Amino acid sequence: MEKTNAMASKQKLSERRTTWTFMRALLWKNWLLKKRHPIATASEILVPAIFILVLGLLKTLTTTVDVPAGWSDTDASTGDDSIGTSYNLFQPTGQTIEWVAADLPKFALHETSMTGLILSLGLQSISDAIRLEELSTADQATCTTGVMAEGLVDTNTSSAYRVPTECASKVSPYKIGIAPDNAFTRNYFAETMNLWYPRMDLLNSSSSSLTVPSFMESIEFFDSNDALTEYVKSDDYGSGLENPHIYAAIVFDSAPEGDAIGSFASIEYSLRLNSTEGDSVGRVPTTSSSLLDVEVFQKDIDTDYYSRYTVTGFMTLQTLVTRFVTCMPEWTAANQSTTGACQRSQTTAPASTALDSTLLDYLKEDGMIQEVLSSVFGSTNGSFASLLADMSDDTKELLLTPLRQAPQSYMGATVAPFPTDTYASSSFYESISDVFAVVFVLAYLFTISRILVVFLQEKELRLREFMKILGVTEKTITITWYMTYTSLLFVGAVIQAIAGLAGLFPNSSVILTFLFFFLFGMSVLALAYLISTLFNKARIGSFVGMVVFFFMHVVSQAFSTGTSANMKTIGCLLAPVGLSLGVTVLADAETTGAGVTFSNVSSLSDNFRFSTALYMFAFDTLLYTVLGLYFDKVMPKEYGTSLKWYFPVSPSYWRGRRQRGVAVQTQDALLDNVSLDMNPNVEPVNAELREQERQGEALSVQRMRKVFQVPGGEKVAVQGLNMVMYKDQITCLLGHNGAGKTTLISMLTGMAAPSSGNATYRGMTVTEDMDEMRQSLGICFQHDVLFPDLTVEEHLLFFGQVKGYANEELHGVAEKQIREVGLTEKRDSKPNDLSGGMKRKLSVAVSLLGDSSLVFLDEPTSGMD
Repeated sequence: MEKTNAMASKQKLSERRTTWTFMRALLWKNWLLKKRHPIATASEILVPAIFILVLGLLKTLTTTVDVPAGWSDTDASTGDDSIGTSYNLFQPTGQTIEWVAADLPKFALHETSMTGLILSLGLQSISDAIRLEELSTADQATCTTGVMAEGLVDTNTSSAYRVPTECASKVSPYKIGIAPDNAFTRNYFAETMNLWYPRMDLLNSSSSSLTVPSFMESIEFFDSNDALTEYVKSDDYGSGLENPHIYAAIVFDSAPEGDAIGSFASIEYSLRLNSTEGDSVGRVPTTSSSLLDVEVFQKDIDTDYYSRYTVTGFMTLQTLVTRFVTCMPEWTAANQSTTGACQRSQTTAPASTALDSTLLDYLKEDGMIQEVLSSVFGSTNGSFASLLADMSDDTKELLLTPLRQAPQSYMGATVAPFPTDTYASSSFYESISDVFAVVFVLAYLFTISRILVVFLQEKELRLREFMKILGVTEKTITITWYMTYTSLLFVGAVIQAIAGLAGLFPNSSVILTFLFFFLFGMSVLALAYLISTLFNKARIGSFVGMVVFFFMHVVSQAFSTGTSANMKTIGCLLAPVGLSLGVTVLADAETTGAGVTFSNVSSLSDNFRFSTALYMFAFDTLLYTVLGLYFDKVMPKEYGTSLKWYFPVSPSYWRGRRQRGVAVQTQDALLDNVSLDMNPNVEPVNAELREQERQGEALSVQRMRKVFQVPGGEKVAVQGLNMVMYKDQITCLLGHNGAGKTTLISMLTGMAAPSSGNATYRGMTVTEDMDEMRQSLGICFQHDVLFPDLTVEEHLLFFGQVKGYANEELHGVAEKQIREVGLTEKRDSKPNDLSGGMKRKLSVAVSLLGDSSLVFLDEPTSGMD
């Protein structure tokens, strides 16, 4: 009757060992470990929030400027630093462009004329001359004056207007490229433009000149667009007179040919300018299709894009071709020539004093003409208005000829921005923009290091493998740590969101900032888990993990505002990149007081959406976790076995575990084949034990072998061992140090994989069914495997829960084990406070918990008092 009750109790205990039982025990253990280190746990939660609070306090030291509606900026108004300045739209000064040395209007800019563009090519040629200072003073003056003021820019050495010989190949003049080179471009378009823009001297003086080169002298033909590209990319580009620089190019992609020239047929063209910022000819912004005209969080007036398109030549060339196409000059096919007269007279405005005065006033606002005049005559003496006053009527007529062609610039081709609404501008975010994202990355370094220590310490101390030997699955251990840190990160994200609302992100949705920090924290958790699978030592793994985490963020520095949204999304596969881009969007939104809200969360800001960061964090969490689970299976471990790298595609891995009730006979009861040379000193196996072998109740080891690779060859630790361990018996392994006793136990418990051979127990094999076998195992390692931060009693309570005990029964079993091993007075002591013998007693007590049918004790009394 007692035996029946005992069997029922054991059966009941085994039924209690469910996944939920393990999870409850592990969560309890995790909570105790976190409670043992309150400062570290609090730091994991609060460090990022502290960084946010500090930044919020620093923000209070800066002034938020209320910018009035209209054409305004953040410059402090007179008498009040907190109010911006409002201007007239036609404020005559206040803007400068890197490539045009002239004081331009602040907002309303005037399109550069073709005359101004041609004139500026000479100035650009001198500015980019190579080692011009090597020339003598006289030659340098002659070269500079000839190119800039006298219009000597022709590359034809037989031309009267060639680049002065005094320049000695130091100057490579700038030209406007024309492609392709055919009758339409050379004899029709270029000849018409040469009639409209002939060579002219703007000064009515015999002592000095300011000559505008003709259109023909300012262009270079290319056979095709590809030829133009190859030339610009060639090594000879820009070297000497025969290899001029190309300032810009007009490429006619489709134009009439033969008899169709001169007809109103379709003409398609492209304008090519260098858009590389910072380069000497990088005069237009990038034309990436991913750029928006207006950023959703932009409230200030951005003059950068439109000003460069207006002043540096893009619109100038666009207007040039438009006037040509509108005019469509007369064409004589017989001799392939043109008179330049328009086929439609209404496209040319009739001369009148009022109109001519308006058109010439347009040239007074030309930034490039101003630049050239300042360079040639000095900043105080150069004025186009004074030139115009002394200019001859013939010269004025030459200037007016192209200006009268439709579309006429009645308003000087003025380009102006829309006014802005009133907004609050904080300079804080811009002032720390270079380090803003880095601060947040640094804020999470402590968190990722702590998570790495948690994962790796259990692995390094063999605690994880110990729990697995007792039946806890790897999946359950990982899930419970995820659950533990999810709760900590949740609390931390709530505090961070509230801290942000208090100062750093007051205009953004607190729910969105919470989701941002929480989902990023989850990706940090998953990344730490992934990194932990690659290392076995906590110190090395945590250090490498922090370095990797920080340098992941560095990738974000390669992205600019013009980088496409897709590329930035791909970059977010590295979670710190998503953090960097996300906080940048938050900063941009807070700069103008808009904040990130549900209404604009999916709006592009510098080609990145805040919502992208949120879903990429979620995706990263899943991706890192899956990769971590894979690497945890395949990476070599100091303790435990690994699978082949291709195990996910191996059918045997996914095949369901066999449920074996009765074992197949193993070697037909090993001793059946032994009939000779029986050792009389060895007790023969009786029928009952033989029956255990046949029923699979005995642990049968068959030709088990373990070989270690060592420098210079191999070390055989266990060589073809055959043995049987029977139920209800104590089997001792005796041997000298290094005989292989511990290695054998490691193979039988799954701590190491056998090189060959196998062992069976209850129909299960150590090579295929170790997870199932571990449900019946207990072990006391040769070296104590204990949690440094759990007390004696807590060890027994934790492992008792793993074995299926609960409530009063759990506490009763723990109390019983403590008394039996004589640790009553040390029940509240941690392992570091115990002697070596006491640690062994605790290890033995843990190994004997529960209903394990197979218990391995490796030198259990070693060092025991």
